[in-house]
Amino acid sequence: MTPIRIVLLLACALPSLAACRETPQAKAADLHKVAATRQTELARRIAAADAHPGSMTELAKWIMPPELKEISGLALTSRGTVFTHDDNVGRVSEIDPKTGILLKSWAMLGNQKGDFEAITIAGSDVYLLRSNGKIFRFKEAADGQQVPFSVYDTGLGKECEFESLAYEADSSRLVMACKRFLNKQDPHELRIFRLPLPLGNRMAMTSIRVPIDEVIGTNKWKNFHPSDLNIDPFNKNYIIVASREKGFVEVTPDGEVVRSQPLPGDHRQPEGIAITRDSILLVSDEANVMPPVLTLYRWRP
Repeated sequence: MTPIRIVLLLACALPSLAACRETPQAKAADLHKVAATRQTELARRIAAADAHPGSMTELAKWIMPPELKEISGLALTSRGTVFTHDDNVGRVSEIDPKTGILLKSWAMLGNQKGDFEAITIAGSDVYLLRSNGKIFRFKEAADGQQVPFSVYDTGLGKECEFESLAYEADSSRLVMACKRFLNKQDPHELRIFRLPLPLGNRMAMTSIRVPIDEVIGTNKWKNFHPSDLNIDPFNKNYIIVASREKGFVEVTPDGEVVRSQPLPGDHRQPEGIAITRDSILLVSDEANVMPPVLTLYRWRP
């Protein structure tokens, strides 16, 4: 593991599993020691949570470095790390979610600027979504590199504002939920669009519509504004988080609402969500009145 831009402070990290300051000069030995200690503590907390199933127990809260103050969407890699991105620049960062360590960052060629709101991975391709429905496709790169990219316009930018994107492997399609309808007549529904890969055939795009009352359920929300969407690796349902409502819903690919509830814990601006294959829910919060964080919960013990 390369010791670059580590989020680390030995003296204060372990009791709360929270990192404090970035120390790029940390030696490799210190890094491995901290990583091993955190992994051990995380395993202990997982075991404790599994002994009392039925609740989403908080396992860890990692404070992110200043360069991720606008941390947004999350996408899990096949090696168990997570990709995230900046809200205003086409730059991707890789984090080890089990230790909170920032591993590397790279960018699209020319340091592309824009309102980037979501990220996903399909095979060897990384996709970044702008709020106007434009999707950028590129490859993973080494730390500090820039990579070429291509852009696909979904044509949905006049209809919706978007902040969510996920890859549905079983159907080989990208899934994105409308955060805010731009026409004057809000249809009062959750609308989810699905775009088959490879991108290019707009006629093949489909959507599902879920009445907003079913989405809200017994919650006191007035609406629901998706800020990220990911796929539950166990049942393949859509897990959609809303920053404004500070809650999430679980929806089947057929549009049935399985559950709708507030997020546990204190989340000031939850922007990203992902679920690992070992049942850990990841939630990213942008810097607000608090630093940017990545919080881990037990998902389905």
